Amino acid sequence: MKICFSVLLVALNYPAFSQISFPELSPKGFVLQKIGSTTISISYERPASRGRKVFGGLVPYNKLWRTGAGNCTKIVFSKPAIINNKKIDKGTYSVFSIPSKNKWKIIINSDTLLYGVSNYNAQKNVIVFETNPHFSNRFYESLTFDIDVVPNNANVYISWENTQVSFKVDTQVDKDSKEFIERNLLTDKSTNSEEYATAAEYYYYLNKDLDKALLLIDKALAKSNEAWYYRQKIDILEKQKKYQQAIDISNLAIEANQKRTDWTEKDKLQSNDALKKRIESFKKQLLK
Repeated sequence: MKICFSVLLVALNYPAFSQISFPELSPKGFVLQKIGSTTISISYERPASRGRKVFGGLVPYNKLWRTGAGNCTKIVFSKPAIINNKKIDKGTYSVFSIPSKNKWKIIINSDTLLYGVSNYNAQKNVIVFETNPHFSNRFYESLTFDIDVVPNNANVYISWENTQVSFKVDTQVDKDSKEFIERNLLTDKSTNSEEYATAAEYYYYLNKDLDKALLLIDKALAKSNEAWYYRQKIDILEKQKKYQQAIDISNLAIEANQKRTDWTEKDKLQSNDALKKRIESFKKQLLK
């Protein structure tokens, strides 16, 4: 009876031991970032240093590297982009590299089914360019890809150990946005006031073409007197240091608020108090 009971205990406990999941040596990594109207994602496997010398050791200098482990590292562009002054179509690509002590070669290849580098075909390279490695004060135990957003574009960083390299991706969102503005807004083809206002906001945050931003917000206000359109115009005038005009528009905004039927009295009071404070600050600027 005791023997049967012992066998039963082993049988009951066996599945628990058989279901253990051991950690992967190079776990999968994934980073995704939307930049403007373009989405960039990178999927890769993340080897760790584990006390080993990485570059010039685990990853030999001047030899082709999969820039990861296991399956090839993949980068995906939802729209066409520019890398190293060369256009790359939307789609999925593999990322290879040839590290050296003072210079790295980055390779964007069209073959995304590779494991390792044994079947790598240079004829499928889409873009090949060089970039300089830099010392990183932060120690990266595992290979790390990052996508940093710079105004409407991106910098892709590859970091491991105390070494970091990067390359810029131009999403062309600025080019597309300006073409849309020239084609549809400055010609008054669009009837959507929101498009004019967001275009004005776009120029405002870029801090350039502020006269064009002012023109666009005036077109938006001609179609609709939304409260935030007034605020946007005031912001643009303030950035241009046109304080008297900013005062005039602030007073117009207060008058418009008083006539709003979809606002509570509390909403009107809060908005107008904020506008009055701005008027006082503009008056002080005029006295300087």
